[in-house]
Amino acid sequence: MQITDFISLMLLIIFGLSYILKLVLLNKNNSIKANVLAKGKKEFSIYFTELSVRTSSMLWVLTWISEIVFHNKISQITGNIFKSMFITYTGICITALGAGVFILAIVFMKTSWRVGIDKNTQTALITTGIYKFSRNPAFVGFNLMFFGVFLTYSNIITLSIWFINMIAFHLLILQEEKHLSTVFGKDYERYKSEVPRYFLNFSFWGYKI
Repeated sequence: MQITDFISLMLLIIFGLSYILKLVLLNKNNSIKANVLAKGKKEFSIYFTELSVRTSSMLWVLTWISEIVFHNKISQITGNIFKSMFITYTGICITALGAGVFILAIVFMKTSWRVGIDKNTQTALITTGIYKFSRNPAFVGFNLMFFGVFLTYSNIITLSIWFINMIAFHLLILQEEKHLSTVFGKDYERYKSEVPRYFLNFSFWGYKI
């Protein structure tokens, strides 16, 4: 195992442990089952979107593990889009940044953090800390990790996984925005107008990203 693979493995473990620990603590301390992704009775559009996210994120984790363990064999088959240690280490740094942003997001979200759209319990609208700069910092963290893993192991597989997850998670964000607007009304609309969805506000062909 190369040093880059070892660092990548440590980042995967840190991310995984933080994710699992948050779920366990919410369940143990607050009796909250925070993972509601594609669970319970939901509208078809929400259920399908959440199922897509669950599937794509599982593929991402499996791809990440496979690249760590079998990178040399995989690269012999797929080749590498980039052949540069600078880009590889840049990918490691971006992955680490993404994991850090994700951890900050779930910490500041406190007991309102959910995996998926929870229509059965009331949560608070969090607008402080990292949420002053992004409405979806956990998703920003995920997107950075998706991109970082691609740069670390740059082949057609990681590129495809990056794009698939970006699309799936964006569609989930759109569903969550509808839910939050219904639950929090004007408070959320005001927050939505003041804070960008990701990090910066910009438009693409008239569509606000």
